[in-house]
Amino acid sequence: MRKIFKVGDKIEIVRIDRRTWEEKGVQYVSKIADIKDEYFYVFTPIREGVYVTFFIEEIVRIYKVMPDGVWVFDAVVEDRFKEPEYMIKVRQISDIRKIQRRMFFRLPINLDIFVKLLSPQKDEVNGNPQNGFSEGKIVKALTKDISGGGVCFLTQEEFNIHDIILTKIPIEGEELVLKAQILRKERVDHHIYRFMYGSKFIEAKQNEIDKIVRFIFKEQQKMRQKGLL
Repeated sequence: MRKIFKVGDKIEIVRIDRRTWEEKGVQYVSKIADIKDEYFYVFTPIREGVYVTFFIEEIVRIYKVMPDGVWVFDAVVEDRFKEPEYMIKVRQISDIRKIQRRMFFRLPINLDIFVKLLSPQKDEVNGNPQNGFSEGKIVKALTKDISGGGVCFLTQEEFNIHDIILTKIPIEGEELVLKAQILRKERVDHHIYRFMYGSKFIEAKQNEIDKIVRFIFKEQQKMRQKGLL
């Protein structure tokens, strides 16, 4: 296999939550300064004019965008340097893998959505998802982030891991109705909501995913203009 990551490569770094192994959302742009076996020396990213602080033993995910896709590996921060330049030393702890570009970025954004639990006994599971909100209990929720692969949301309602749900998400003047599966559940200390769920879209059509990705790219551009990315 050809060498994917090389000295001088532009990369993007995302922090990883050790408890859930989920990305924390914010991406930091940097470059690879040196590579020695499984160790990568990376220039410390700068955000809003300040060097970003990474902690020893913190887990990060490192991405490289190439014409044939996005390549990624996980690493642990082992050291920090100020001389000769600000850098961090990370050790590769996973294989280098390729992912689809549309699944790449998780956009932190608050959108008011609706969620409904699907029953495997109901015809709506195998029917048109658009008809799923015609009956049954519908609950309000608030997104925490969204990507081409799924959505994280807050709600009062309690669901279970592996539950299949319908989500109604407003995207650029249109309400997308997408089926999803609950992958992660967490109690939260919030003044309105009790639970946070991570979910992945299932059986989504390509044009529906494309609409979400276009929306994410537009929001990214707005955030870059404001200096938030």
